[in-house]
Amino acid sequence: MSTLRPQFIFAALALMAGLSSCASEAPKLGEPESSQQSVATESAPSNDSYANVPQDQIQEDGMDVDFLWNSGDPFYGYNKYPVVARVYIESIDGGRTFSPVSKQNVFPQTFGRMTIREVYKGDITPGARVSYSRAGGIVTYDDYWNSLNQAQKDKILSLNNGGKPSGTKYVEARATDDIDVEVGKEYTALLLPQSSEDGTLVEYSITGYQYGLRETKGSGAGTKALNNETQTWETLGSFVKLP
Repeated sequence: MSTLRPQFIFAALALMAGLSSCASEAPKLGEPESSQQSVATESAPSNDSYANVPQDQIQEDGMDVDFLWNSGDPFYGYNKYPVVARVYIESIDGGRTFSPVSKQNVFPQTFGRMTIREVYKGDITPGARVSYSRAGGIVTYDDYWNSLNQAQKDKILSLNNGGKPSGTKYVEARATDDIDVEVGKEYTALLLPQSSEDGTLVEYSITGYQYGLRETKGSGAGTKALNNETQTWETLGSFVKLP
């Protein structure tokens, strides 16, 4: 097992409630979509809402998290998660620190829309357009601050002479060694279906960090996916059980 152990990088990036937000049985497709607010920016010229976030106003912060992964078992992720599919990322609709699905504060997340290209495991339909969320994202510093509990705020204040850090408009947070999701790419993804208590909001959480989102290219027997650790392309059948 490889283990990433926690350490505070930005003094308070331990909002891990959202990494285990409530999951239910696989929701049926075609349910009403969630109404989500993206990070406050000027209108982006594309379907990537992060495109117009000024880079010089972003505080980049990584965080090590408790996360166990059996790197000795190539099918560990396939066996662990209920849905495994090839997906096309249509959009990044924004970042958030509050999930309308679980109705709780979360570690910064990216959310958007994706199309299911192929299904390797689980109850989901090829061709379906669904909402997704993923740990890690860009949020306004104010949204980030408001999502912290008092102990976390006090920790930041103690490191900044009693005041909030100045000059930081946005925070980009993600787990150490993770990758960014990119609009217009296809990935093999490990998915966890989630729905709100009343069933009106449905989305798929992309799980597994860098192990759970692997850029994919090719078709049929020639399909390959990128190993994010070695940066080499591997055959799909080396980590996904194909029919």
